[in-house]
Amino acid sequence: MPDRFVRFVLLPCLVLSFAGCRPPSATDRDRGTSDAAAPASAGDSGARAEVLAALQSVFDALASGDSALLTRVMEPDVQLVSIEEDAEGATGVEHRTLQQMAARIADAEEPFIERMFEPVVHVAGPLATVWTPYDFYVGERFSHCGVDVATLVRREGGWRIVSLSWTRAQPPACDRHPDGPPGGAGG
Repeated sequence: MPDRFVRFVLLPCLVLSFAGCRPPSATDRDRGTSDAAAPASAGDSGARAEVLAALQSVFDALASGDSALLTRVMEPDVQLVSIEEDAEGATGVEHRTLQQMAARIADAEEPFIERMFEPVVHVAGPLATVWTPYDFYVGERFSHCGVDVATLVRREGGWRIVSLSWTRAQPPACDRHPDGPPGGAGG
């Protein structure tokens, strides 16, 4: 009897339960969503664009030294975390406050140019995440590249960043922007 139960009841139930599981398709990846994380709807492309615009505002603030723009797009208690491996492979984690980051960009002698590419965006109601490779220049000098991971919340005035973490590395551990250096910068 247990053999029949396994063959005719349990096995078909397992097969049916896994039938809905699938990796994201190429279309899902192009859209920056997956069915499991963010069901497709008419509002997805609008929310995706708004989420990316909020993250792009951080990069615009870095480039212009506009600390007011930075504070407008981030929650006051935002979690800012930089992660980097040293030559021996030990992982270092550095936490920053919004005030520290705002002061750093306001005092910068050269613009910080950060460019994201191939972002993956997931939106679930008032919560969104962005995972994106990036490269980073100080003025025209290449500094580093890595991955940004942002968590955003939709507020009455738009999307705001509640956490932003990033890795810092050098090629080949990470990729530079596929368009090459920004504005013909050397690197």
